[in-house]
Amino acid sequence: MVGTDFHPLPQLMPMATTGPAREGSRRRYEERRDQVIDQAAAVFARQGYDATTIDDLVAATGLQRGGLYHYIGGKQDLLIAIHERFLAPLLEQARAIAAEELEPEPALRALAYALMDNIHRYRDQVTVFFHEWRTIEGDERWADVRRERREFETIIGDVLERGRAAGQFEFADSRIALLGFLGMINYAPQWYEPRGRMSHQAIAEQFCDIFLRGIATHGS
Repeated sequence: MVGTDFHPLPQLMPMATTGPAREGSRRRYEERRDQVIDQAAAVFARQGYDATTIDDLVAATGLQRGGLYHYIGGKQDLLIAIHERFLAPLLEQARAIAAEELEPEPALRALAYALMDNIHRYRDQVTVFFHEWRTIEGDERWADVRRERREFETIIGDVLERGRAAGQFEFADSRIALLGFLGMINYAPQWYEPRGRMSHQAIAEQFCDIFLRGIATHGS
């Protein structure tokens, strides 16, 4: 069997009930689905998306084939779900930071901490997405993926522009500054180890120091 031998089937939902029982059933379904997504992400991160077979996923999740299809519809569905798994909480954090209306430097640091914390919590998911995103670029749901990622980028870009308008930051091109900030942190999953010599918070702090020194005006 090859990695592409993965035939989408309609996803099954928990048996309909009423009231608290229905909510409990849905919650258990969603919790188990998150586990399946995380287990699949670990397999993809370790051996690659194309090399992963349905048997690999069955072994990783402990489910039978029918049980696996109860939670996912296909490998591309998994990639979309893996993206949602890490971006949804990150975007929620970013929106909360934007709502605080912090000064540009603390706002940028808060966003860096949020991004590095997301990598710490969802390293496999982030790794898989950045390695395999072209696989789902043609999926009809790609528009939603791009919209969410652009919203996150816009939040960071707005902070950079506020800092420049206030005379605190200085850079020639806002897009390059944004990509520099994101690129520095987004590469971290390639080498970051949760049990390494430096915590993810300390890494975020050092990244911010390096980046802010590069865009700080002489008077700030």
